This record gives sequence, C-alpha cells and structure tokens, in this order.
Amino acid sequence: MEIRTDGGVPESDEIANLRAQAEAGDRDAAGRLGELLAKHGDLEDALRVWARAYGDASPTTRRLAELLADRGDLRAAVEVWQFSDPVRQNPAGLHEDFLAALDTDELIDWEDDPEDWASMEREQLTTLLTERGDETALA
Repeated sequence: MEIRTDGGVPESDEIANLRAQAEAGDRDAAGRLGELLAKHGDLEDALRVWARAYGDASPTTRRLAELLADRGDLRAAVEVWQFSDPVRQNPAGLHEDFLAALDTDELIDWEDDPEDWASMEREQLTTLLTERGDETALA
C-alpha cells in the first residue's frame, strides 16, 4: 500500500486500491481509506467505510457517529471515528504516520489513553440518547 507523505490529494488509484482492499475485509485499509476520504471532504463516504469495517467491533462508536450524523453534524461524527481505538491505532492510518514522524520527547505528549476516550464517548452517547428521549436504547 502506498503511504503518501507529500500531503497532496491521494491519487485515485490509491483510493481505488484501498477501497478494493477494504471491500475484501482489510480493516487497516478501510481505516486509512476512511481517513483519506474525511481529510479530503467526503465525510459521508468516510462514515460508511468506517461503520462497515469497524461497526461490529465498536458498536458504541458506530451508534454515537450515527446519532451525530442524524443531527446533521457530519464533522463531529467523523471525529468520533477518528478518535476511536480501531481507527486511531490502525498501523496503516494517518495517526500512526503522524506518530512515526515524532521524536521521543514529542511522542510523550501524544500518547493515547483509550479508556479516557471510551468514557467520554459513553457520556456523549448517553447525553444524545437522553436528549432524544431514548434512554433505554443505550448500546
């Protein structure tokens, strides 16, 4: 898989290659595809890619992203996936590319604590469901 470091718009063949890999069940390719799509403005397709690839492994993330998208906040829905464990810790992902470019001192400031994010995600999901009057639908 080609990893672009020039910051440019991904080549259409890179997107096509990642899409084919994702459709064949490669979650790492799906994670990177979603990130690239989101980075370049295709938020709806990014959300679909992540939900299909990781929805069964991250039902709380999927549900929260769906609720935010239903409210019309696609950017917040994308951010939910971008900070979820499956996407964030994807070895082929943009976050991993970013971390690999840091020196040891800088890396300390960027270490993730998945439990903190999971707790915040649950709180946000609970709040959204309560606002909808749907407290019993917690995933």
